[in-house]
Amino acid sequence: MKKRDVRIVAFTSAVIFIFVLLVSRLFYIQIVNGDEMRSIAEDKGEKPIVELAPRGDILDRNGKKIATSTQTFNIVISNLDSKIKNDEINPVLLETIRIINKNNDGKKINTQSLPIAVENNQFIFYFKIKSERIKKIWEKSFKERNKIEESFTAKDSFYYLAEKYELLSKDSSGKKTLRYNMNIDEALKVIALRLSIKEQAYSQYKTIYIAKNVNRKTAFAVQSKILELPGIQCEVAPMRVYPYGNVGSAFIGHLGRISDEESQTYNSLGYDINRELIGKLGLEKVLENNKELNISLRGEPGVRYVRVNKFGKVIGENATLDPIPGDTVITTINMDVQLAAEKAMAETLAKIRSGEIGGKPLKNANAGAAIAIDVNTGEVIAMVSYPGFDPNIFAETGSITPEMSNIIYPDVSQDKANLIPLPTLNYATMGQGPPGSTFKPLTAIAGLEEGVITPSTIIYDYGVYRGVNGFNGACWVWNERHQTHGPTDVAKALQVSCNYFFFEVGKRLGSEKFQKWAVKFGLARDPITGESPKSGIEIEERAGSASTATKYKRTRINSVMRERILNVIIGNVKYGGYTFTEGSEEYIAIKNMMLEGRFDKQKLNELNITNERTQKKIELEINRFNSEAKSIGEVLNASIGQGATELTPLQLANYIATLVNGGNRYKVHLIKQVLNPDGTVKKDIQPEILDKLALKEQNVKAVIEGMAKVTSEGGTAAWVFRNYEILTGGKTGSAEVSKFQESYGRSAYGWYVGFAPLDKPQIAVAVVGYNAGHGNSVAPVAKAIYDAYFKVGAYKEQKVQDDSLNQQNQVNKIQNNNR
Repeated sequence: MKKRDVRIVAFTSAVIFIFVLLVSRLFYIQIVNGDEMRSIAEDKGEKPIVELAPRGDILDRNGKKIATSTQTFNIVISNLDSKIKNDEINPVLLETIRIINKNNDGKKINTQSLPIAVENNQFIFYFKIKSERIKKIWEKSFKERNKIEESFTAKDSFYYLAEKYELLSKDSSGKKTLRYNMNIDEALKVIALRLSIKEQAYSQYKTIYIAKNVNRKTAFAVQSKILELPGIQCEVAPMRVYPYGNVGSAFIGHLGRISDEESQTYNSLGYDINRELIGKLGLEKVLENNKELNISLRGEPGVRYVRVNKFGKVIGENATLDPIPGDTVITTINMDVQLAAEKAMAETLAKIRSGEIGGKPLKNANAGAAIAIDVNTGEVIAMVSYPGFDPNIFAETGSITPEMSNIIYPDVSQDKANLIPLPTLNYATMGQGPPGSTFKPLTAIAGLEEGVITPSTIIYDYGVYRGVNGFNGACWVWNERHQTHGPTDVAKALQVSCNYFFFEVGKRLGSEKFQKWAVKFGLARDPITGESPKSGIEIEERAGSASTATKYKRTRINSVMRERILNVIIGNVKYGGYTFTEGSEEYIAIKNMMLEGRFDKQKLNELNITNERTQKKIELEINRFNSEAKSIGEVLNASIGQGATELTPLQLANYIATLVNGGNRYKVHLIKQVLNPDGTVKKDIQPEILDKLALKEQNVKAVIEGMAKVTSEGGTAAWVFRNYEILTGGKTGSAEVSKFQESYGRSAYGWYVGFAPLDKPQIAVAVVGYNAGHGNSVAPVAKAIYDAYFKVGAYKEQKVQDDSLNQQNQVNKIQNNNR
């Protein structure tokens, strides 16, 4: 046993000795002689250089490039020693900044990490979105990172960081001045770059942008001094280009930096969060790396394994893996039609503001949207949201200057009536509003299909509608002229937009039948699930809903629960003294009963709500709420597109397409085909029918006849389509706003929906002008869309724009910058 103990002790001692030896050697290499060893490693080290892949092109249906990539020069810094001294890095950054400034590229220097600027000799904070909340978030993050407790102004923050990075010196009197003979602008840029470098402190070989898309002269000037600027390099990299500028921004979207909140997700996906930009809106966002659709605009980065010296200069290359471009996406968009629609929207709104259209100048007619859909496939032919923005301004750095920020992200904090247009809001898919009389064709087809009217049914317009007690709606011609339309059938009712006729149809339909058809056409929430209607479009959509019983309930349910259940029952001995609260299991159960309109005594018993008086009270309130929701007065308002009805241009265009094609409601889509990087077809998108309504031919014919009269003699849009070489159908709508909004300068929404040709519809359109006053005022936008689509009228006489020349000019603008 003694010999065994000796062997164990000897073995243990040997292991301890070896371990101590290894630790000692490691300590010597990394701590005692760390700087020298690091220098040797840097002199002879291998460095991976990630090469970003060009994003996949976005094309129109005819192959015209809507978004593409071009090669640009970027000034970067990498291979930094994490222990580098301020006196070593600051002069390098300053000299690089001065070279870039000297060659007129100063505005391209990466200052995104420091939201501080100088205006009129005053330090200010600036943020992409003007918001006190955003400012407080940044200040909190700044203080947490730097362990500062007191509140800091922009000036305080600047001097704190300048001192931290040893950019300040003190004279004998204690006055602080900038070192290296710097000015304030140079110091701000040095600090911004130091902050960017700090963000990558644990990724020594990560590349950090100093400036993107510099001109060739700047690139050569930096390259010529590379030995004097350790770590600085000039790289050639792809940059996103949008040849048509702001045309199509509604569906294209734009790129942006990876935010702090997104960094963990994109890090895990292999993104270089300091260099790569991602899609933030539209197709750029949706197709960034879409696993569900199996589409990726991003592509796969490449990598070069190179040998570098201690200055970061490449002295050899060991291996290369080329980047793989992203997928090419062919959209359903026709850029000829898109250009015509964008031009017509801007011109039409300008004429409404001046009074050239409508007679009375409406100065706040400064926003609108238009969308055109193929009625037989659901393909989007054109989509306009006005005003738009130029996605090129985001393409270099993913952010924008303070000046552009004021335009792209206007301050709407004091805008009580939504008068200020939002360029990044896609009004075509997200802009909900009351559709007014453009809803009447739906009421007409619902009445015909349900048999409450026929194409020959005559309803006499008496002016004020007296068919429902307590309802005092009247026809517009009565309100304006104290006249009536007299005997009216469905075609005439659509032609002259007779409110009285559709009030009566709404009454005959009733709540349930009206809601059924609104749901079928994708204009109302599902009455069972409460789900909002969706068109299926790939990009962001905020669908509105018709004023149905389901919408009424969901709008009012919380206030009703508080007023009639919680405030009456809770703590009341008369009702059993129950104490459940908002959000509790009992509350949710009763709320669901209210929404479903069905009393469930067994459920209440299961929840120990057994007081008979309480159960009777709940049943009474369920029935009362159900009756209110199905009030015929709500249906009458909804039947003419008023009340709580709010819809988007996308919904209206698709409902018209569904109506005129006989009842096939297609999934709306923007993507037609996807190509692999080698040009082979990866995916073909086929039309998809969401619902078959199987409308009766004679009923569709009756509605189309009425809509045809709208665009002919005597119709509300006749002034636009009189003698037009293609027969079309349409419907105008003027949706009123509240007196409160009118007091702030709002005017009625101007809507127009239509289709063409009349005998065999191919295209359906919806146009809205906010504060446009009347629907016939925006009808010229629809005509311009028809002109371009069918290549007739004004399009034949003067083509909107030579798109191929425009495209080449935009690309040349980028490429000339590099010469």
